[in-house]
Amino acid sequence: MRVHAPLRAAVAILLISLFVSLFFLADLFAGPEESDTVLQENLLPARQGDPQAQVFVGYLYETGQYVERNYPKAAQWYSRAAEQGNAIAQSQLGSMYWLGKGVPQNYILAYMWLDLAAKGGNVSAGDLKRVVASKMSPGEIAEAKRMCSEWKPKKR
Repeated sequence: MRVHAPLRAAVAILLISLFVSLFFLADLFAGPEESDTVLQENLLPARQGDPQAQVFVGYLYETGQYVERNYPKAAQWYSRAAEQGNAIAQSQLGSMYWLGKGVPQNYILAYMWLDLAAKGGNVSAGDLKRVVASKMSPGEIAEAKRMCSEWKPKKR
């Protein structure tokens, strides 16, 4: 039995969110008195270029945990980590471009980031990439593939 593309996309997003949540489980259970500390402890390494800290800060802003929800800030932090080759950040950023969440909706950039994430080992990103591709023209897919082939990670 084949699973329909929208259902696969929803499952992919759910799995990505679950993975990020589990990855940072200890921080998710911090008490309310620690809320400022959770963000502050991760901002310094994030600002210094640590991609894992950048993903976590992006996740905090995307979900509104310990901070006011702010999709543009989430996208900025994911972008910093994605540019360094972090597959989780690439997948999250691709999802944000797909949905137009915190960034202008852009299927070409969504496809590019999701393709890079999939090549980096993120299986659910490949599923979501196929959903995005179904909304794109052949020319747009070719452009996204070209951008992906020219992409190089930045050093921190």
